Amino acid sequence: MSEENNTNEDTKTKVLGKINEIKSNVQTFINDVNVSEIKATLNAKMKEAQKDWNKLVDRDLADMKKKLQKEKAEVELKAKKFLEGHKKELSVLQAKIDKLVKSAKKVKAPAKKVPTKKTIAKKVATKKKVSKKK
Repeated sequence: MSEENNTNEDTKTKVLGKINEIKSNVQTFINDVNVSEIKATLNAKMKEAQKDWNKLVDRDLADMKKKLQKEKAEVELKAKKFLEGHKKELSVLQAKIDKLVKSAKKVKAPAKKVPTKKTIAKKVATKKKVSKKK
């Protein structure tokens, strides 16, 4: 058993030694690495990424503006053609109406003489005198 205890203690010592060695390596690494440098590098990378992102968005935005302007021009052109077509139709209809109104005035019979109303004399009712019989 004593050999087992010695082996276990040797193993424990070796493991603790390795842990301490790793701990000292980590501390050395942390001390060697400057956190402020990492922050500065990270901030610089973030700013660069933001600039790249803004360039992409600006480019896409410009493309969208061009596309919308083109669509707007097409819609305005179609609307203008539509309105011109309807204006032509309305002018044709208006001309027909004017022609019909003119022809209706010519065809219209001369005005009839409206008979005047004669004044009717009112009969005034007179009271009859009733005589009494004696």
